Amino acid sequence: MEYLFLVTAFMMISFSGIFLINFSFAIDTMYYLELSWGGKGNENGQFDVPHSMAFDKENNIYISDTDNNRIQKFTNDGTFITKWGTKGTGDGEFSSPEGIDIDSFGNVYVADTGNNRIQKFTNDGTFITKWGTKGTGDGEFSSHAHGVAIHFDTIYVTDRFNHRIQKFTNDGTFITKWGTKGTGDGQFNEPHSSILDQFGNIFVSDMNNNRIQKFTNDGTFITKWGTKGTGDGQFGHPLGIGVDSKDNIFIVDQSNNLIHQFSDDGKFLNKISFEFGKLEDIEIDSNDNIYLSDRQNNEILKFIKIRK
Repeated sequence: MEYLFLVTAFMMISFSGIFLINFSFAIDTMYYLELSWGGKGNENGQFDVPHSMAFDKENNIYISDTDNNRIQKFTNDGTFITKWGTKGTGDGEFSSPEGIDIDSFGNVYVADTGNNRIQKFTNDGTFITKWGTKGTGDGEFSSHAHGVAIHFDTIYVTDRFNHRIQKFTNDGTFITKWGTKGTGDGQFNEPHSSILDQFGNIFVSDMNNNRIQKFTNDGTFITKWGTKGTGDGQFGHPLGIGVDSKDNIFIVDQSNNLIHQFSDDGKFLNKISFEFGKLEDIEIDSNDNIYLSDRQNNEILKFIKIRK
């Protein structure tokens, strides 16, 4: 009855429709689809392939609107705040922006994928600096500077086609790198996204190896998990990664239409089967609510955690 009461209470707040998801083995963990926003287009609040998401300290959400070559900023209930970017190669212009994250000062870092660079902005879109060119050297990218993750204002970039992670200061100074193409520990086959836990450990979705790898923040290998398949803890192309307040790791498994949940040491916990379009990224806010980017339907979906 408590569960039904919660659902009724949400309905009374005039949200249209009910969508509940629960993890297969955790009856006490359930999420309610509070809202979605978007639709294909180039107006404010519309998208053309929404890719990655990031939150600032006020729980505003920033979204890389890839094929519109811009960043859009919203409140966490989907209210449009601002946008910036057009297609091009100049400062503040983009060519297929993808990864995005925010430092402790509220500055926004964007993987400007087609331009082989990272761009840094204030939280209202004012350009600050940029770094990167096409290549294989330190601080260079491989036509796919893909994911961006930040911890203690240090920047980690998944350099997809160079099969490595690069680490920078927040002004773009190169610190270190790790990874080569392969299947061994610390090797990658097109790393897609990364995220850091509260201890500074970095988790990388090693997309074509169908696994997650965990490292210290200097690149020392810790552990890995996952193989290709459809079973618990198996993947068919792991993509976006999210982490909640308990350091549980959530993975978008696009090909299997699943979201997997693991402990931070790789123990499989649960999974969600979804019937959306084509999910790309997952982000979790300070209240452990889940946000998903659906690149096929050009929508952002927000799920509220309603039972603990």
